[in-house]
Amino acid sequence: MDDVLVSDLVLTDEHETVGLDESIADAAEKLLDLGRGVLVVVGDKNKVKGIVTPNQVLAAVAAGADTGAETCGDHMDADVMEVGLDDNVDDIIETMNDRKPHAVVAVDANGEFSGYFSPNDYREALARIEAKPAIKKLAQHD
Repeated sequence: MDDVLVSDLVLTDEHETVGLDESIADAAEKLLDLGRGVLVVVGDKNKVKGIVTPNQVLAAVAAGADTGAETCGDHMDADVMEVGLDDNVDDIIETMNDRKPHAVVAVDANGEFSGYFSPNDYREALARIEAKPAIKKLAQHD
């Protein structure tokens, strides 16, 4: 089987999770500790509600937000596409490219957050997909 599934990728890096009610100040601290990546905003039952990036934090600060009182839920980007862990990457790449969501997250069979499909994961998935014909050709010569 040469399919590349979402679960084949490392989706546990380049993100941290935050709750809807966590402050923008707390989000800024988490983003600084993370170094690069996004904060995935989760609500009840670990359901994804959106993401917070450095851009959302900076926009809140620039708008004069009370960063200690205003929350991630107030400033998150909700343009998030959910994919299943068992989804074939070949099948979702076209949808991702057409839709161009601000973030892609993996969810389990219950719709609970399982990982962040980062731009690096996207590049890795494309590389694996492009390598498949070469792998098949090598296997035929053995």
